[in-house]
Amino acid sequence: MIIILTGMKHTGKSTIGTQLARKTNARFVDTDALILERCGKTPRELYDEGGPELMAREEYEACAALFSAYAGPSATETGALVVATGGALAENPEALGILGKMGTLVYIDTPFEILFDRVMKSAERDGRLPKFLQDGDPREKFRELFLRRSGVYAAKANLTLLAGRRPPQSIIREILEKIAT
Repeated sequence: MIIILTGMKHTGKSTIGTQLARKTNARFVDTDALILERCGKTPRELYDEGGPELMAREEYEACAALFSAYAGPSATETGALVVATGGALAENPEALGILGKMGTLVYIDTPFEILFDRVMKSAERDGRLPKFLQDGDPREKFRELFLRRSGVYAAKANLTLLAGRRPPQSIIREILEKIAT
C-alpha cells in the first residue's frame, strides 16, 4: 500500500499523513522534508533563491528517489508508505507523474477561504508572505493559484476527499474506507 497525499498548501497533508502512517504501520515521508534532507534547503529557501524552476527540479529529484526506492525496478524498500507532498506539486507534472505511478493519489480538497485564512495566519507567524504572494493582491494571487492547482489535483487523483475543517481522524477513516473498497 502506497498512499500519496496531494493538495494545496495548508490542507493538512503532513498531519494527516503522519497519523495515517502510524495507524497503518506504514513509513511516512514528507517530500518537503526529503528535499531539505537531500539538498540542505527548505522548499521555501529554494524558491526564494532560484524561483519555481529550482524548487521544481529539487522536488522532481526527491520524487524520483522515492520512486526508485519504493516502486522502481530495483526498489530496495518494502512495506506500506504514506507520502505527504508539497503544495506546488500540481505545477510539476514530471514529479506528479512519478508519484502517480507509485500508488494511490489522494487529493485533500479544502475550500479556498479556509486555505487563504491559514496562509495568512502562517504569514503572520513567519513575518512575511510567501514570495509567490508578495507582489500584488495576495488574495487574488492565491485564488489564481488555487484554481490552477486544484484543477490539476482533481484531474490526477485516484481519490478526492473534501476536508473543510474536518479533523484528521475523520479524513483518515474515509481514506481507509475508500481504499479498502
